Amino acid sequence: MQLTATAAAHIAPRVLASGLLDGVGTLGLAVSGGGDSMALLHLMATLAPARGLSLRAATVDHGLRPEAADEARFVAEVCARLGVPHETLVWDGRAARGNLQAEARAARYRLLAGWAAGQG
Repeated sequence: MQLTATAAAHIAPRVLASGLLDGVGTLGLAVSGGGDSMALLHLMATLAPARGLSLRAATVDHGLRPEAADEARFVAEVCARLGVPHETLVWDGRAARGNLQAEARAARYRLLAGWAAGQG
């Protein structure tokens, strides 16, 4: 994780200068536990205090792989270390019919949209 945090510290000034976060009060991140989303989490955890942002994160556990719950717990642990509130959203895909990947994607978007609305 040190490499990710170091990279975030180098990228942060560029993001701040871009104006991308101007006017944002609360920022929600969908964090899967993969490299890209973990890098984004570290970057935003670096930027949030400097910008007065309230940062929150969520992970969707589709329950489609045995490792999914462990990955969600890993993200929750990293968020706790970074001081970022985290919530795991669970979808039970056992009732899905047809294209499982499409069903899982739709469920992920639906769960994250509901979570984001609840976070303001």
